[in-house]
Order: sequence, then structure tokens, then C-alpha cells
Amino acid sequence: MSTFSQINTNIQAQRAFQNLSNTSEELQNRQERLTTGLRINSASDDAAGFEIASQLEAKTGSQQQALRNIGDAKSTLSTAEGALDSQLSILQSAQEKATQAANGSLSQSEREAIGTELNALTQEIDDIAKNATFNGDQLLTSSSGSSVDLTFQTGAEQDTTFDVGISNSTAEDLGIEKNLDPTASEGQDVVNSGDFSSGDIDIAGNISVDSADLDGSGSDAEFSGVDGGTFDVEITNNTATASAVDVTVTDSSGNTETNTNVDLSSSDTVTLESGDSGSGITVSSDSIISQTDGSSLPTDPASFKVSVEDGGNIGTRIASGDGDQARKEIGKIENAIDTVTSQLSDLGASQNRLSFKESNLETTRTNLNAAQSRIEDADLAKEQTQVAKLQVQQQSGTAQLAQANVAGQSVLSLLQ
Repeated sequence: MSTFSQINTNIQAQRAFQNLSNTSEELQNRQERLTTGLRINSASDDAAGFEIASQLEAKTGSQQQALRNIGDAKSTLSTAEGALDSQLSILQSAQEKATQAANGSLSQSEREAIGTELNALTQEIDDIAKNATFNGDQLLTSSSGSSVDLTFQTGAEQDTTFDVGISNSTAEDLGIEKNLDPTASEGQDVVNSGDFSSGDIDIAGNISVDSADLDGSGSDAEFSGVDGGTFDVEITNNTATASAVDVTVTDSSGNTETNTNVDLSSSDTVTLESGDSGSGITVSSDSIISQTDGSSLPTDPASFKVSVEDGGNIGTRIASGDGDQARKEIGKIENAIDTVTSQLSDLGASQNRLSFKESNLETTRTNLNAAQSRIEDADLAKEQTQVAKLQVQQQSGTAQLAQANVAGQSVLSLLQ
């Protein structure tokens, strides 16, 4: 039935209004895309695309921060490298001075002058290690271990980390300074602690000398009445007791002290005494192991050496020693130089790895950005074309709605 003569419900106007509303809403969406540059501005625009694009955006944001982390990591390692370079320069100067002090043409006063200069250089090495910091963290010295362990977050995932260990680089760690003090009231470890194996007896674990039992220093150190800084220790089976050994300590001057009937089964530690009064050189009892079936100790003797070195640094020892002592210090400085150059090489390799990680992460981030762009970015040329079409439709729809609203007035001519 024709709706021409119906005035209570203007169906023609309602349809025109509905079409005009749809056109206006679509035009609004297109204009929003043009102003934001995004095809997806809310989850309702494309639910699946919105989820994927949001995840990609989060990942690329984390990767951008990871790139900054790598930059900070390289700065940290560069700081450590600079400090080690300075230490290497000092050690090279110290080697020259020690070589000079080893020459027999020098007087003792000249060696003392060289030793004073080396003392200052050693102190500077410690100062450099102390002051090598990044964001307040020490880089060349750690109070909790033998190295500073750094973990850098180099990616957006939980397990994308990069670990770098920087060995402590104080004068003591480099071997050019010792903290053994023969006058100390408490025990300290001797320098030559380590593992030993000979014949049928193994001696492993920590070997230590109680500095409270030492008198004097360096080659003049006395240990429970035994002179000298180097001690030969020999362990042999005590034939009278199956679980006991005899321990003989001989100093560098040939003086000998024997401690008999050391019972391995009755004590937690074995004291290798050079006399009855000193606590001396000690070894954990579970570190002296018979390689037989345990019924008796082997008869073949096992021996090892323990060296007691003076405290202080290379300068102190050169100042108080002769040319031979200076030559010993040259070897220690060479070892320190080897340690520092090896550390520098490791840092260089770590920095190279960080550079590769940085390049790879930048490439990955660029590709993910491209993927995100393909999903959510708007095609502005296409959107502008649609906007132009919708604006024409909106103007036409508005005109048709106006005509539909006045269509009912034609019925008045029938009532005249």
C-alpha cells in the first residue's frame, strides 16, 4: 500500500534519516583515520588486528629500551676498559722501574728511591680500582667475590640477557701486593695454598699458615723456631700406628722439625707443626687421603712446599731487597700485565658481542614495526577518496531527508 496519504508515520523520512546516519558515522570513522593515520583506532574497528598490533607495539617498545640498555652496557664496559688501560700503563712503568732496580750497578739507596716510586704506583692501581664506577657500582673490585658479575638485559624476552664477569683488579688481586702481616694477632692464609698429589697420598684443599706463629718478615720469617720463608713438608707413614703419619718441616736454611704420630682419624685438621708450640701449617684431615684400601697408610713419603711471603707491595720488597729480589718482582709484574691484558681482551670481545646484539636487535625491531604498520596504519589516499564520496552522500542524504519531511504537506491539497 502506498504511504503517500499517511502522515502519522513518514517512512520515507525515516529511511532517509537512517541512511544519512550511516553515512555520517562512516564519514566520522574515515575522518578519524585521516587525523590519526591509523586504520585501527579501537578494538571495535578490527578486534583481531587490534590484539596483534597491541602485542607488537609492546614488544617494539621493550626492544627500544633494550637498545638503550645495550648502549648503557657498552658505556659500563668502556668505563672498566679505561680504568684497566690506566692500570696497564702503570704496570708497564713499574716493570721498567723493577728492571732498573735489578741492575747490579745500583746502590741500595737508589733501590730505595725506586721502591718509594713503586709504592706510589701500587697505591694508584688501588685508587683506580676503587674509583672505577658506573652509576655508583664498583667495576674492578667486589667485596663479595673474586669478580664483579654484571647481567645486562639485551632483549624484550625474560631470558635475553648477557653476562659479563670482570675480575677484581686491585694490587693484591694482580699479585703485586700481599696482605700477610707476620705481626698480626690472628691467622692469615699463606700465598701458596693449593692442591697437591704425590705417590699414594693426596693433599688437597686449603693449606694455610697462621701468621700469629710467624716472627719477622719475608725471607727472615720464623715459624715456630724454623727460619726461612720456604718450608718443605714431608708426610710419611708412622709404622707404629696404622692411622698416623709423621710430618717433617724443613726451612730454607736446612733446619728441620719433626711432628710424629699425627693421627688422621681423630682430628678435624692436621697440624704440620715445626715444634710443639706453634699451630703452624694446617691441612684439613679429610684432604689427606690414603689411596690404599684404608687398612694402612702407604710407606712412600709425600712432600710439598709452602712459601711464606712478606706483606707489603713490590716497592717495599724492592726497597728492602737486592737485585735478586727485584728480579723476582719483575716476574710478578709480568704476571700482573698478563692478567690485565687478558681482562682487556675479554672486555673487547664482550663489547663486540654487544655491538652485534645491538645491530641484530635494531633489525628485528624495524621488521616488527613494519608488521605493525601493515596491520594498523591507514592508507591515507584510499581514506581521502572515501571521505570525498561520503561527503557527497551526506549532502545528498540531507537534501533527500528535507524533501521527505515536506512530502506529507502535499496531502493538504486534498483537504481544500
